[in-house]
Amino acid sequence: MKSYRALAVLAELRSLATHDARQLSTAKDRLARAEAELAAARSGFDSASVRAEVSQRVVQGAEDLLHTATQDRGEEPGGARAAAGPAGGPTIVQEVLAFLRLRRRAARAEIVRHMKSARPDIKPASLRRELNRMVAKGTLMLVEGSVYVPAPAAGDDTQGRPPRRK
Repeated sequence: MKSYRALAVLAELRSLATHDARQLSTAKDRLARAEAELAAARSGFDSASVRAEVSQRVVQGAEDLLHTATQDRGEEPGGARAAAGPAGGPTIVQEVLAFLRLRRRAARAEIVRHMKSARPDIKPASLRRELNRMVAKGTLMLVEGSVYVPAPAAGDDTQGRPPRRK
C-alpha cells in the first residue's frame, strides 16, 4: 500500500516538473523577445540621439551665422528666434496672417480658438498683446470692434477689404 502512495506522489512530482519546465521554456522565449526588443529600442534611441545632436549643432551654427549677418547689417538680432513657433515652425505673426488670408477677416475669439488649436502652448493674453502689436505695426487692421483683417499690401487695395457677398 505504501508503494501505491509513493507512486502517486512521484506522478504528481513529474506533473509539476513538466509544468515547471513548460513555464521555464515560455519565460525563456519571452525574455529572448524582450531582449531583442530592448536591443532594437537601444539602437533606435542611439540613432535618434545622434541625429538630434547633429540637428542641434546645425541649428546652432545657422543661428550663429544669422546673428553675425544681422549684426553686420545693423539689424536687431534674435527676432526670428524669439518669435519662432515650436520646433522652428511659423511665428505667431505668420500663423495669424495665414489664418486671416484664408478667411479674409476674423473676430478675435476666432483667432484665439485657431491659435489655441495650432499652438496649444500660447496663452490668450499673449496672443491679444501680439494682435495689438500687429495693429500698431500696420500688419493688421482692426475693423468693426474686434474683427481683424490683414493690412493691404503695398499696391494691393483689395487685401484689407472684407470679402464680397454674392
